[in-house]
Amino acid sequence: MRILGLSSATKVISVGLIDGDKVLVDATVPDIHSEMILSYMEEAGIKSEQIEGIAVADGPGSYSGLRGGLAVAKSLAHTLKVPIVGVSTLEAIAYNLVDKEGTIAVLLDAKRDEYNFALFKASQGELIRLTDDSVIKLEDLDKKLANIYGKVHLVGTDKGIQADPCGINVARLGLLKIKAGETVDPLSMVPKYSHKPNIREFHQSH
Repeated sequence: MRILGLSSATKVISVGLIDGDKVLVDATVPDIHSEMILSYMEEAGIKSEQIEGIAVADGPGSYSGLRGGLAVAKSLAHTLKVPIVGVSTLEAIAYNLVDKEGTIAVLLDAKRDEYNFALFKASQGELIRLTDDSVIKLEDLDKKLANIYGKVHLVGTDKGIQADPCGINVARLGLLKIKAGETVDPLSMVPKYSHKPNIREFHQSH
């Protein structure tokens, strides 16, 4: 099944296209536009009508990035008449370590001295969610990890633990969601912000 994955939740904007286990497109792009995305598909020899599903990182993340990514994903899903799913940005980041056994703690800067946080477990090539996405203070991280036994992998977008919610990961997780019947109505999809949008911050990001 050919799934297009879009990630614009962080500073790194990327597009991924898979056909089952096969990677067809894995690209970092300067901006997210339908025409640009479809041009990458054409370069890979894939026509737009061959895309069978859309997956998009729906939060948490930057206000403008999430809005733009969802707008493009919803437009493509409507135009191509294919199912669409939203994927947690934190889950897409964690998926970078899906082949490493142990617990994965994901941290994504939420500003205001806070971090988006979630725990996952990697086991035999599968990613298992242990907690919901939440917002924590960095000083509370030790408490969150206190009762975890075994190896803990800390990952996020900060220097030293950097991993991005790349489009390929979004596509792979999206495929699992589509197969599980977790598709949504494009009209009902909204970004999942960690805080209510701040108008001043939104305009500064443009």
